[in-house]
Amino acid sequence: MMNRNWKNMMKNRENILESNKTVNTIQKILLLLIVFTFLLLPLPLNGQHDLKKLEALAEKAEVPDFLKMSDDGKWVSWLMKYESKSPMYILQNVHDKTQKFERKSIRTSFFMGSEKFAFLSGEQLELINLIDQTIETKDHVKTIDQMKPQSLFLIHYDEHQNNRLEVYGKNGRKIHELENVIRYSTVDEELIVFQKNDQNETDVLRVDTKNKKIIARAFDEVLKVWKGTATEGGYTVFGKDKHEYTLKHCVDGLQIPRNLDLMRSKNYHYVNLDYSSDPDALFIKLIRKIPKEKKLLEFWYGVEKDLTHHIKDMQVEENFLWYPQTGKVIPMDSMFHTEIAIGNSGNFLKIKKDQSFVDKKDDFFMPKRDSLFVWNSRSNEHRFLCVIDERLYVSPDRKWVLTADNNGWNLVNTFTLKTKKQISDPEASPYFKGTELITWVKGNNVWQQNILNGKLERKVTLDGDNVEIINSQHQKITEGLPREIISVPDNNYLFRISKGDLLKSYVEWDHRTIKKIIAETTDKIRNFTYTDNHSNFVWTKENYNEAPSIVFKQKRKKDHIVFTSNAHDKTAEKIRKIQLFYKGATEESLTATLFLPHDYDPGKKYPVVLNIYEKQQKGTSAFLLPTLKNGRGFNARLLLESGYMVLIPDITYADKGSGLSALESIHNVLDELVKIEQVDAGRIALTGQSFGGYQTNFIATHSDRFATFISGASVSDIVHTPFSFNYDFGSPDYWRYEYGQMRMGGSFVENKQKYMDNNPLYFASEVKAPILLWTGEKDSNVDREETRSLFVALRKYRKPVIALFYQEEGHSLLQQIAQKDLSVRMLEWLDYFLKGKNGVEWIDKQMKGAL
Repeated sequence: MMNRNWKNMMKNRENILESNKTVNTIQKILLLLIVFTFLLLPLPLNGQHDLKKLEALAEKAEVPDFLKMSDDGKWVSWLMKYESKSPMYILQNVHDKTQKFERKSIRTSFFMGSEKFAFLSGEQLELINLIDQTIETKDHVKTIDQMKPQSLFLIHYDEHQNNRLEVYGKNGRKIHELENVIRYSTVDEELIVFQKNDQNETDVLRVDTKNKKIIARAFDEVLKVWKGTATEGGYTVFGKDKHEYTLKHCVDGLQIPRNLDLMRSKNYHYVNLDYSSDPDALFIKLIRKIPKEKKLLEFWYGVEKDLTHHIKDMQVEENFLWYPQTGKVIPMDSMFHTEIAIGNSGNFLKIKKDQSFVDKKDDFFMPKRDSLFVWNSRSNEHRFLCVIDERLYVSPDRKWVLTADNNGWNLVNTFTLKTKKQISDPEASPYFKGTELITWVKGNNVWQQNILNGKLERKVTLDGDNVEIINSQHQKITEGLPREIISVPDNNYLFRISKGDLLKSYVEWDHRTIKKIIAETTDKIRNFTYTDNHSNFVWTKENYNEAPSIVFKQKRKKDHIVFTSNAHDKTAEKIRKIQLFYKGATEESLTATLFLPHDYDPGKKYPVVLNIYEKQQKGTSAFLLPTLKNGRGFNARLLLESGYMVLIPDITYADKGSGLSALESIHNVLDELVKIEQVDAGRIALTGQSFGGYQTNFIATHSDRFATFISGASVSDIVHTPFSFNYDFGSPDYWRYEYGQMRMGGSFVENKQKYMDNNPLYFASEVKAPILLWTGEKDSNVDREETRSLFVALRKYRKPVIALFYQEEGHSLLQQIAQKDLSVRMLEWLDYFLKGKNGVEWIDKQMKGAL
């Protein structure tokens, strides 16, 4: 049956150009004349002309990024990125496009207030005067920097200028000049300079606008500096002394700094200091490397919670309290993690490790139920506070802590350790404001609450579904979780307001009135930048058929475009889109976006390429950039330029499993797609990478509605893979399947039938169309053997399959040569099976047995 279907499909492919029966007589005659004329011309290599056109389009494409603005808002700079050319740094007056500077090979650039702009290229520094556009150059410059709060500008020269450091203040006045400077850093807004002295030792100096003072000496190499203890002051210096890492506490009046002997005991090579609530102690985080040993025999034990050390070198972090005056060192209890200093009486928040799990990653996607404790450094006592979910927020002064559970939010006073219910809505998002207020955001409502009396007052309701305060401040406590020190400024708020997937607006609220900055738009807004006083704003806007533009707005004035990219791209603006509406796996309403080629003709039928990965509609307003630098090979613009329609659908998930849910969602959108008269239902392809690749694999084994498939870096066996080892995460993979992206809702033992029903490999014999597989041989996220296993199964059952194995690539392709290779091969594959393209040698070797 399969062979007969395959022969019929090949026959249909060879007769694609004759399939349109609706062309009228005049169109047929014109077509014949065009074909006859074409046959008289010299024939290029198959597809070469199209590829050259796509390459030319990609080479000219421009991407403006990394916007900066002068303090007075009169100038803006950005980095222009290209396909292959070196990026260009551009500086332009927002009101006069003739006042423009362009530079290549820039290492560093920034505004110096409103008066100057600095370009560092190679070892040459250019200082552009923004008032009169004159240029001052300095040679042999190693680095440049600025300290904005102090209005300091730093120039560090190389050995040709005796490693001199020049420090400039306001108006460009030179304040200090220091020779033999190794490097410099900032510590709590202080300038710290590392200078080689006459004895070939390193002096550590504190430099301010008037004075410079030695704060430490006699290190071979200084790596980092922090402030000392609250009690004694001074500085803590991390360095290398005679090839050993050292940590020393240096205090005025002490000739010999205090040394942390612990540094030598376990070969710690990295140090970080955090706020300590014990004024006599330093809260230090030490990191040491444990190399993976090469052994004849290695034991893996089932009781181990972390298996990472079996596969690679380990970076182990250990936290301590160090009392420099007494030399006392207290290690943090290894049964806890996420230590956060609170208050000023030696209290630390800690989360107890859950020993009930088999592996460190077991609860990664599960609802958090963490036990929160307070530990006191003086009494060494742990006190249980409460059970919290993943959310934990601390005020900047460390006085208040907000924790959440299913019943709402609780507030902890870190001085008294008393807890009280704050609000009963667990979905609200908090921001500390000042020392006594909390700003709450829920949906489109903004509330303010007095911490002391609990009074809650709604301040403003905005026109949207969701609101973000974009000028809030965040300091992460735990990576990957909403646990952070968080606050909002006392002055005006800047809001990003969302409606649905695509509509956005930006407004300013001064606690009385709302002032519009960016009106509601479907444009994709990036690089939103503003001056400190919120008087001037700049951003990039783009849409699927509108190239990125840089827009400037001055408060109470109309915005205007400073620069529009890709002026050469004449076809982008002709691209159109259609939205399709359909049901997901749980009967909810979904939207898919169908892009039409720039030369779309309603009298023709078109092949369609679907690309799938979860929900994607939020990304459909991004400019359709033509590029061959595609880490997953797929590029909608190149397909549109090649005469395809491109469909970007959404997928949702029911309890039946992620494979069956994807199948249902995609079949539902196909039902709507084929209602469009211009869609050729016999020429539809499905593509996906990673999780989208898994879903492509599954749909390929269950659907006869596609002419071909392309699947990249994908899972094919969800029964085996959960119990394989993931080298990216250093753990077994089952946590990603049970409650993570695979959404199986439990283990294989608990849901055997669901796992088997959603497993592509078990149905490989049912594939009914050619499939292209690709992966990186160094993929440590999804084992490349998943691709090889599916290839072997398809090969066994004589299915038309080719697998591409990129030898030096991982989960997504990173090298430009590999990205282009995959992008071109995907186009060739689609042309072959959807457009009847002939003579593609690497495909013919499979399809025509031309090995």
